[in-house]
Amino acid sequence: MRELQYLSMAKLDDFYERPRRRFTNRAVEAEASVMGSGGRVAVGESAAAERTSGERLERVLEHLEEQCWARSWEPAACGHLGVDAWLEFRGPFRYGAAVSDVGFHDRGVFTYASLEEGYCPHRAAEFCPNIELLLCGSRQHVRDHRDHPPTRMGSGSDWLHTMAADLVQREAHGDATAPGTLASTRLADQEFAARSAFSMISHYYRTPGYLRGHARVLCNFPPERLRHRMIVATPLYVEAGVQPPPSTTPLSGAGRTARHRSWWRSPR
Repeated sequence: MRELQYLSMAKLDDFYERPRRRFTNRAVEAEASVMGSGGRVAVGESAAAERTSGERLERVLEHLEEQCWARSWEPAACGHLGVDAWLEFRGPFRYGAAVSDVGFHDRGVFTYASLEEGYCPHRAAEFCPNIELLLCGSRQHVRDHRDHPPTRMGSGSDWLHTMAADLVQREAHGDATAPGTLASTRLADQEFAARSAFSMISHYYRTPGYLRGHARVLCNFPPERLRHRMIVATPLYVEAGVQPPPSTTPLSGAGRTARHRSWWRSPR
């Protein structure tokens, strides 16, 4: 059984036909990008029996396994992901509730920022193909949300917080569509806000964890020299209690091991 830390019912419902919200025996109508897909189940002749949210999630994940193969731990698979495409993620994160940097407004936003594992070529002024993943969702979808007192999202992050707050409000009303600010704001402004927030969350949010899940892409900013590709997405679910896979990279002494595990340390 999955140890779910986060589950968006609005996104889960979006895979099911209205108004009965049930998978049917008809084919899936998918809107596919180059590397991912979004889909809604078409109306069919007969409907399945009512299922629990966990059973419904497993049905959706079976669909995503067939339709979506972009994974954040295979960075080359994520370069062409566009808005509404799905990706699968797994790795270390810091996370928590977020308030706006200006005014410290709490609008129910919850965020996750991925952390590096092991050596990054950027430290040697080289190009690094890895990605930074920033997840934005609703605190009401978090199982233990009361254990995460809100923390400021970071200087310059106001656009991202506003966009995430819009997403929170939409999902509260069962609307899983992308926020309109994605189309009305310059990409340069979006990227500045996202990278500002990521820096704050990945360095100063207190809760670490090794997590796994699926998320729908909102933004995908290309890499530059000394700057990773950054993807902003909104999660369908986040699973805790996941064990990191055995390292395939040989470690060269205690120093390398310390870097590999540094994400477990709380910020000072």
